[in-house]
Amino acid sequence: MNSYLDIDTLHKRLLSLKDWIVSNVFIWENLVHLLVQISVLLAAWIIGTILGRWIRRIINARIKESSLKSRHATGFLIRFLGLLPLIFSIFSLWLCIQGVRGIGYKTFLMTMALNLAIAWVVIQLATSVILDRFWSKIIAVVCWLVAALNIIGVLDKTISLLESIGFTAGDVNLTLLSVVKAVFILIILLRGVSWVNGNLEKKLSKVSELTPSTRLMLTKSLNIAMIVMVTLVALNSVGIDLSALTLLSGAIGVGIGFGLQKIVGNFISGLILLSDKSVKPGDVVQLQNVYGYVKHMGGRCVSVVTRDEKEYLIPNEDLITQQVINWSYSTRKIRIKVPVGISYNADPHNAMELIKNAPKDIERVLNNPAPKCLMVGFGDNSVDLQLRFWIQDPQNGVANITSQVMLSIWDTLKAHGIEIPYPQRDIHLDTETPLRVAHVPEHGSSPVT
Repeated sequence: MNSYLDIDTLHKRLLSLKDWIVSNVFIWENLVHLLVQISVLLAAWIIGTILGRWIRRIINARIKESSLKSRHATGFLIRFLGLLPLIFSIFSLWLCIQGVRGIGYKTFLMTMALNLAIAWVVIQLATSVILDRFWSKIIAVVCWLVAALNIIGVLDKTISLLESIGFTAGDVNLTLLSVVKAVFILIILLRGVSWVNGNLEKKLSKVSELTPSTRLMLTKSLNIAMIVMVTLVALNSVGIDLSALTLLSGAIGVGIGFGLQKIVGNFISGLILLSDKSVKPGDVVQLQNVYGYVKHMGGRCVSVVTRDEKEYLIPNEDLITQQVINWSYSTRKIRIKVPVGISYNADPHNAMELIKNAPKDIERVLNNPAPKCLMVGFGDNSVDLQLRFWIQDPQNGVANITSQVMLSIWDTLKAHGIEIPYPQRDIHLDTETPLRVAHVPEHGSSPVT
């Protein structure tokens, strides 16, 4: 690498390149040959593009009504039609090369362009049967780059150049070629991990015995493990001894202990939540003033959607360290209590029967267990009763069904003349002491008793 960065060496290389250009390019005969080849290339490209597009329109019009059943055949046909202009350009260029050679002109530039175009067409058609567009593009580009370097005749020199650029750190010799290999391997492996993870999710979703939280924990744990493995494989392909990462892992551990403790704490808390199944996707939970259903559980936080469509991102650690009400932990049936006060003049037996039967026509209120009405106390202003009823869909809201039940109780008691009292205050006057009444005139004269 130092030989390429040395100024004197670089200056000598530039001077040699200049001498080659002057002696080989800036010669009238070579310039004429070069201009002829460029003109022929442009003419062949224009003619081939026009013919290719015309033929493609004809083929599209004829196969418009028919459809191929095989996805591989469909992909090949679509790619072939897209390459028709280039294919006709290649055929036109080949004819032009034969003609130019016949009149004694050089054809090295046209031959190189012809070979590069043929390689591109062959590689594109060969990779068209790969259904994944990512893999198809990656394989096509890499193969064509290697083929292009080989056609130009600089493949070995390019490999030598990439191997010469690098540095040595301890026992590890890093070159640009090894880094390119490692990046290429890492991209392929990560794409493979994504494919495996997607198929694994589909397979696990069909296993009815697994709960959603267990499926989520398995997929995330395997995904993290596979990412770590492919990263180690990519580092090993560069030539890095994995035992040399001991010091680095220790430093990372110290950094986690001090700077990333919240992130790691939330991650570990998320794994605990997924393993003990105390909170699962779809559960109805209440944490402080947040009430809603769990939409998603991630490595850092849990997404809780409330009834007014607000989405709260609650850190996993809060669900571990704070009190959480899970309305659907073991069962989705929950009991709701509604306080009711009646007048002391009313018959409590009749009122309790009416209140108990009030919500029976409401669809969300369960008949088994049936609603119950209890007397819970003698208040200052009313006899305190309490209606208790059950629902099994808390995700649809608790306040709305409570309001509906209270309205039904109001209508029932109103229809039967039972009063729901409001606070009253009695004033008692001391009759043993005479009451003194004084009148104060407006103009400030002495009061009259």
